[in-house]
Amino acid sequence: MMIFLSIILCLSVFPNIIYTTVPFILNPDCDLPECENPNYPALYYANHIIDNNNKIHIIYSTLDQLTISIFQTGKNYDPTFNYTALFSRNYPGAIQFIDTKPTNSFSLVLRRLMEFDDEPDKANITKCENTTISYYLHNITTNNVTMLNNNTNQPTFQLPLDMLNGSLNIDVIYPGEAMRDKKSPKLKTTSKSYFLNIALQANNFSAPHTRFAFEFYLMLPGTHGLRTSSSRFIDDHFTP
Repeated sequence: MMIFLSIILCLSVFPNIIYTTVPFILNPDCDLPECENPNYPALYYANHIIDNNNKIHIIYSTLDQLTISIFQTGKNYDPTFNYTALFSRNYPGAIQFIDTKPTNSFSLVLRRLMEFDDEPDKANITKCENTTISYYLHNITTNNVTMLNNNTNQPTFQLPLDMLNGSLNIDVIYPGEAMRDKKSPKLKTTSKSYFLNIALQANNFSAPHTRFAFEFYLMLPGTHGLRTSSSRFIDDHFTP
C-alpha cells in the first residue's frame, strides 16, 4: 500500500529552477562527539542557488521529532548551527543566519503516524470508534536513516518503519517549469513552485480496513511572529 501526501510550497520570487542534484551534508561543521556517533539523532543540510541573488536551504532534523525546514536567503549567506544547544534541545536561536533574515521560511514537523480500522469506510479518523495506534516519529538516529537518489536526480530521505514493515520517503522537488507530477496524486505546478513529496509504504496492517493519518505541525513566520498550526491528513480520500 503506497500513500502519497504532497505539500505544495509556492513562493512568489522564484525564477525558473532546473533539476539538479542537491547533496546533503550530515551535521555540517560539527566537532562534538555526538555528531560522530551513529546512535545519536542528526541534522542533514543542503543548499541550492536558484539565481544570481537567492539561495534555498533545506534542513532535515531528527534531533527531536522528524522536521523538514526550508529557508530562502541571499546567495552569499549560510546558516550557523549551535550543536551544543541542539543536542540539549534548547532550540530557540540554535540555527541562525548571521546579518540577514530569511525572506521565506517553512517548517513541517511530522509528529506521528496513526493507524486505525476504518470499518465503516468513512475515511475520517474523528468519526472512527475503533482504537487508533500511534507511531511517534522520534528517537531517529543516523543508523536508521538512508539518503537515496530517485529518477529525477533529487535526494530522497528514507526512514525505515520496522513496526509496519515499510518506510517513509521524503523528496524535495524543484520542477523549474509548468508541469504535472508523475507521482500520484499528480499535482500541477508552475515555474515558481517547489514541493515536498511524502510517501508512506506499509506492508504490515493490524486490521483488514486499515487506514493511516499523519499528525503534523506547520510553522510559518508572520508579521506578528511565528505562527504554528497542527493538522491531520488522511490518505487517498482527503489528500489534494
